Amino acid sequence: MKRVAQLDFMAHAPRPWTGVALALGSSALLVGVGLSCWQLELGNRQDSQLINQRSARLLPPPPRKLSEAERVRLAQAERVAGELRAPWSEVLAAFDEHGQPDIGLLKLEPDAKAGVVRVTGQARNTATLFEYLKGLEADPRLVQVLLTTHQTERDTPGQPLRFTIQAGWLTAPAPTPSKAVS
Repeated sequence: MKRVAQLDFMAHAPRPWTGVALALGSSALLVGVGLSCWQLELGNRQDSQLINQRSARLLPPPPRKLSEAERVRLAQAERVAGELRAPWSEVLAAFDEHGQPDIGLLKLEPDAKAGVVRVTGQARNTATLFEYLKGLEADPRLVQVLLTTHQTERDTPGQPLRFTIQAGWLTAPAPTPSKAVS
Protein backbone atom coordinates (compact mmCIF):
# COMPACT_ATOMS: atom_id res chain seq x y z
CA MET A 1 0.00 0.00 0.00
CA LYS A 2 1.00 3.24 -0.75
CA ARG A 3 1.50 5.63 1.89
CA VAL A 4 -0.51 8.84 1.88
CA ALA A 5 1.40 11.91 2.68
CA GLN A 6 0.30 13.74 5.73
CA LEU A 7 -0.48 17.34 4.99
CA ASP A 8 0.14 19.87 7.68
CA PHE A 9 -2.06 22.89 7.07
CA MET A 10 -0.90 24.70 10.19
CA ALA A 11 2.79 24.55 9.40
CA HIS A 12 3.01 27.98 7.86
CA ALA A 13 0.14 29.65 9.74
CA PRO A 14 0.69 33.35 10.58
CA ARG A 15 1.75 34.06 14.04
CA PRO A 16 -0.81 35.75 16.32
CA TRP A 17 1.60 38.60 16.98
CA THR A 18 1.16 39.96 13.50
CA GLY A 19 -2.57 40.43 14.03
CA VAL A 20 -1.97 42.05 17.37
CA ALA A 21 0.63 44.37 15.83
CA LEU A 22 -1.76 45.26 13.00
CA ALA A 23 -4.58 45.99 15.51
CA LEU A 24 -2.26 48.16 17.63
CA GLY A 25 -1.07 50.07 14.56
CA SER A 26 -4.69 50.69 13.41
CA SER A 27 -5.65 51.84 16.90
CA ALA A 28 -2.72 54.25 17.05
CA LEU A 29 -3.67 55.64 13.63
CA LEU A 30 -7.29 56.03 14.72
CA VAL A 31 -6.25 57.83 17.93
CA GLY A 32 -4.00 60.14 15.88
CA VAL A 33 -6.80 61.02 13.47
CA GLY A 34 -9.19 61.61 16.39
CA LEU A 35 -6.70 63.94 18.12
CA SER A 36 -6.14 65.82 14.88
CA CYS A 37 -9.91 66.32 14.38
CA TRP A 38 -10.29 67.44 18.00
CA GLN A 39 -7.50 70.03 17.60
CA LEU A 40 -9.09 71.32 14.36
CA GLU A 41 -12.48 71.66 16.06
CA LEU A 42 -10.92 73.47 19.01
CA GLY A 43 -9.14 75.86 16.63
CA ASN A 44 -12.38 76.50 14.70
CA ARG A 45 -14.24 77.33 17.92
CA GLN A 46 -11.53 79.75 19.01
CA ASP A 47 -11.51 81.40 15.58
CA SER A 48 -15.31 81.77 15.53
CA GLN A 49 -15.23 83.30 19.04
CA LEU A 50 -12.60 85.78 17.88
CA ILE A 51 -14.65 86.66 14.80
CA ASN A 52 -17.79 87.11 16.92
CA GLN A 53 -15.93 89.39 19.33
CA ARG A 54 -14.58 91.53 16.49
CA SER A 55 -17.92 91.77 14.70
CA ALA A 56 -19.69 92.67 17.97
CA ARG A 57 -17.43 95.72 18.21
CA LEU A 58 -18.47 96.79 14.69
CA LEU A 59 -22.21 96.46 15.28
CA PRO A 60 -24.18 99.40 16.66
CA PRO A 61 -25.41 99.05 20.21
CA PRO A 62 -28.84 97.44 20.60
CA PRO A 63 -31.73 99.94 20.56
CA ARG A 64 -32.95 101.04 23.94
CA LYS A 65 -36.55 101.08 25.06
CA LEU A 66 -38.28 104.41 24.51
CA SER A 67 -40.20 106.08 27.28
CA GLU A 68 -43.87 106.92 26.73
CA ALA A 69 -43.04 110.61 26.25
CA GLU A 70 -40.41 109.74 23.63
CA ARG A 71 -42.87 107.49 21.80
CA VAL A 72 -45.43 110.31 21.72
CA ARG A 73 -42.83 112.76 20.40
CA LEU A 74 -41.68 110.26 17.79
CA ALA A 75 -45.26 109.69 16.60
CA GLN A 76 -45.80 113.46 16.38
CA ALA A 77 -42.56 113.89 14.44
CA GLU A 78 -43.54 111.14 11.99
CA ARG A 79 -46.97 112.76 11.51
CA VAL A 80 -45.38 116.15 10.83
CA ALA A 81 -42.85 114.58 8.47
CA GLY A 82 -45.71 112.90 6.60
CA GLU A 83 -47.50 116.22 6.26
CA LEU A 84 -44.33 117.90 5.02
CA ARG A 85 -43.83 115.23 2.35
CA ALA A 86 -47.11 116.26 0.72
CA PRO A 87 -46.69 118.40 -2.43
CA TRP A 88 -48.20 121.51 -0.83
CA SER A 89 -46.62 124.01 -3.20
CA GLU A 90 -48.07 122.24 -6.24
CA VAL A 91 -51.51 121.81 -4.66
CA LEU A 92 -51.69 125.47 -3.63
CA ALA A 93 -50.36 126.55 -7.04
CA ALA A 94 -53.16 124.57 -8.73
CA PHE A 95 -55.81 126.44 -6.74
CA ASP A 96 -54.05 129.75 -7.32
CA GLU A 97 -53.63 129.27 -11.09
CA HIS A 98 -57.33 128.64 -11.60
CA GLY A 99 -58.34 131.58 -9.39
CA GLN A 100 -60.80 134.11 -10.79
CA PRO A 101 -61.77 137.61 -9.68
CA ASP A 102 -65.26 136.41 -8.69
CA ILE A 103 -63.89 133.55 -6.51
CA GLY A 104 -62.54 134.11 -3.03
CA LEU A 105 -60.87 131.32 -1.07
CA LEU A 106 -61.54 131.60 2.64
CA LYS A 107 -60.02 128.49 4.18
CA LEU A 108 -57.70 125.63 3.18
CA GLU A 109 -57.84 122.48 5.31
CA PRO A 110 -55.08 120.04 4.31
CA ASP A 111 -55.18 116.42 5.40
CA ALA A 112 -51.88 114.84 4.37
CA LYS A 113 -52.77 111.48 5.90
CA ALA A 114 -55.86 111.17 3.69
CA GLY A 115 -54.14 112.92 0.77
CA VAL A 116 -56.87 115.54 0.35
CA VAL A 117 -57.37 119.25 0.83
CA ARG A 118 -60.71 120.92 1.57
CA VAL A 119 -61.16 124.45 0.30
CA THR A 120 -63.91 126.73 1.53
CA GLY A 121 -64.66 129.81 -0.50
CA GLN A 122 -67.22 132.20 -1.95
CA ALA A 123 -68.28 132.71 -5.53
CA ARG A 124 -70.32 135.53 -6.97
CA ASN A 125 -72.62 133.10 -8.82
CA THR A 126 -72.99 129.42 -9.77
CA ALA A 127 -71.60 129.89 -13.31
CA THR A 128 -68.32 131.23 -11.89
CA LEU A 129 -68.17 128.42 -9.33
CA PHE A 130 -68.69 125.70 -11.95
CA GLU A 131 -66.11 127.28 -14.28
CA TYR A 132 -63.60 127.26 -11.40
CA LEU A 133 -64.51 123.66 -10.58
CA LYS A 134 -64.00 122.56 -14.23
CA GLY A 135 -60.60 124.23 -14.26
CA LEU A 136 -59.58 122.34 -11.12
CA GLU A 137 -60.88 119.04 -12.51
CA ALA A 138 -58.78 119.54 -15.65
CA ASP A 139 -55.59 120.19 -13.67
CA PRO A 140 -53.32 117.10 -13.86
CA ARG A 141 -51.95 117.70 -10.34
CA LEU A 142 -55.36 117.20 -8.72
CA VAL A 143 -57.55 114.10 -8.60
CA GLN A 144 -61.12 113.49 -7.46
CA VAL A 145 -62.11 117.15 -7.38
CA LEU A 146 -65.55 117.26 -5.73
CA LEU A 147 -67.95 120.03 -4.83
CA THR A 148 -69.04 118.80 -1.41
CA THR A 149 -71.30 121.68 -0.29
CA HIS A 150 -72.69 124.93 -1.64
CA GLN A 151 -75.30 127.33 -0.36
CA THR A 152 -76.32 130.91 -0.94
CA GLU A 153 -75.59 133.26 1.95
CA ARG A 154 -78.72 135.36 1.98
CA ASP A 155 -77.63 137.49 4.96
CA THR A 156 -74.39 138.65 3.28
CA PRO A 157 -74.50 141.63 0.90
CA GLY A 158 -74.44 140.47 -2.72
CA GLN A 159 -75.67 137.03 -1.63
CA PRO A 160 -72.47 135.11 -2.49
CA LEU A 161 -72.45 131.37 -2.97
CA ARG A 162 -70.44 129.67 -0.20
CA PHE A 163 -68.88 126.38 -1.31
CA THR A 164 -66.55 123.63 -0.15
CA ILE A 165 -64.39 121.72 -2.63
CA GLN A 166 -62.42 118.61 -1.79
CA ALA A 167 -59.51 117.47 -3.96
CA GLY A 168 -56.76 114.88 -3.76
CA TRP A 169 -53.34 115.04 -5.34
CA LEU A 170 -51.06 112.76 -7.26
CA THR A 171 -47.87 111.82 -5.46
CA ALA A 172 -44.78 109.83 -6.22
CA PRO A 173 -44.39 106.72 -4.08
CA ALA A 174 -43.36 107.84 -0.62
CA PRO A 175 -40.09 106.58 0.79
CA THR A 176 -40.46 103.82 3.33
CA PRO A 177 -40.48 105.31 6.82
CA SER A 178 -37.81 104.13 9.20
CA LYS A 179 -38.85 101.49 11.65
CA ALA A 180 -39.81 102.97 14.98
CA VAL A 181 -37.87 101.77 17.98
CA SER A 182 -40.08 100.51 20.74
